[in-house]
Order: sequence, then structure tokens, then C-alpha cells
Amino acid sequence: MTALTFERVSSSPYSLGMICEFVARFPPFNNFEFGSVVKSLLYQLDSGNHLVAGLDDRIVGYLGWISTTHEIAEAWLDQDAQLRPSFENIDAIAVTILAAEQPRYIGALIREAKIRHPGQSVYWKRHFTDGRLPAKRRVLKRTAS
Repeated sequence: MTALTFERVSSSPYSLGMICEFVARFPPFNNFEFGSVVKSLLYQLDSGNHLVAGLDDRIVGYLGWISTTHEIAEAWLDQDAQLRPSFENIDAIAVTILAAEQPRYIGALIREAKIRHPGQSVYWKRHFTDGRLPAKRRVLKRTAS
């Protein structure tokens, strides 16, 4: 069996189209307004704030985020505050788009993002299509003891 790979793709009309096609297959993105999702994906591709999971030369997962601060991400998670990027004192990433063919790829994508951003916390919300409330998650950076 081939191992799952992770990479960033360069920003181009072709890569944007591939990622749009992949993400649009999964709820809740298949019901979102086209323009807002494309803007988010374009930002993530342009800034390099994404990971693509591949298996046997096909996309099986996508994770995109914004770089932000712990304070902004905590407020987003706990108080539904506006999530916004930060350009100074970045110590967290907030996942805004996560789509995967298999549930096991979700954890693999989050782990890979954490490995690639040592010293940063990772935040995300998981939305469900069956009406359950979003599950709010965080993997906090390790602090020295």
C-alpha cells in the first residue's frame, strides 16, 4: 500500500481548479456560496497556508488555514468571535477548510500541520451535516516546564 503524502501546491489556475473540485465534493462546502470558498482557497494557495494529502497520485484530503494568534483563535473557538489573520506575533493556525475522503486522513492532516508548525497551536471547528453542534478542537503548543 502506498503511503499518504503531504505537499503544498503552487498557486495557479490549474491547482485552484483541482482543489475547488475536490473540496466541492464534501459537505458543508458543497452547499456554500461559490465566491467565498474560492476566495478562501485562493488566499490559502497564494500564502502557502495549506496541505494537500495524496495517495496514488490523487488528492484524498485538503487542509487550509490562516496564520493568527492564540488569543484570536481562542475567541473564535469559545466565543464565535471573528476569525482574522495576524501578521505579527503569529503563534497559532486556525483551520478554515478541511475536507478528506476518509476520516483517518483528517487526523493525519492535522498532525502534519502541527509538525510543520512547531511551537504553534492548531485550532479547528468540525461541522456536521446531521444538525449536531460544531465540535471545537485545539492542539496547543507545548510550553517549557
